[in-house]
Amino acid sequence: MIIDISNHLQQKKSMHPDGYKEKELTTALVRIVNNRKGEKISIEQILNEAGVTRPPVITIYDMVEVRALVLYALGIGRYGAELREALIYFIAANPVFRWSELRHGCSDPEQAIEALLHELKYVCRVIEINGDQEYVWSSRWVSVRTIKKELAARERVGDPAFFEYLNYKPRGITAHEL
Repeated sequence: MIIDISNHLQQKKSMHPDGYKEKELTTALVRIVNNRKGEKISIEQILNEAGVTRPPVITIYDMVEVRALVLYALGIGRYGAELREALIYFIAANPVFRWSELRHGCSDPEQAIEALLHELKYVCRVIEINGDQEYVWSSRWVSVRTIKKELAARERVGDPAFFEYLNYKPRGITAHEL
């Protein structure tokens, strides 16, 4: 079953999607993941095969948030009361980070994470990295030049299945169609 996710995600005007469509999409994707549990493939692969793919409309942010909503609904990657502590440890290891890197291991609600990051004096900037617009978080005093330098100097946080998910292109799509 393939879901047309682009209609759900195109209607976003800010970093926070429309609640009703978000719940509708998440419910459908959770149902698909639950139906395929015994297949011994990653959740990311199931989401890709269900139609959650980047080209040509969906951004990295959209891919990350769809995955986070599904994981949260499944009870995976939730920190709850320990979210603040988890964020502090993540920031200690990665003082500058992409939103996708943080969301790789944390499915807690986006608004809760953002509130804590702002409390910790972190700001979000949209920066082009390797041709993609990405949300990048850093201390408010760090320059864009320093952010790009730090991100270039280290490996991206996450595992290979996550990177494959973020860059998945369905079979049959050629470069000129993108």
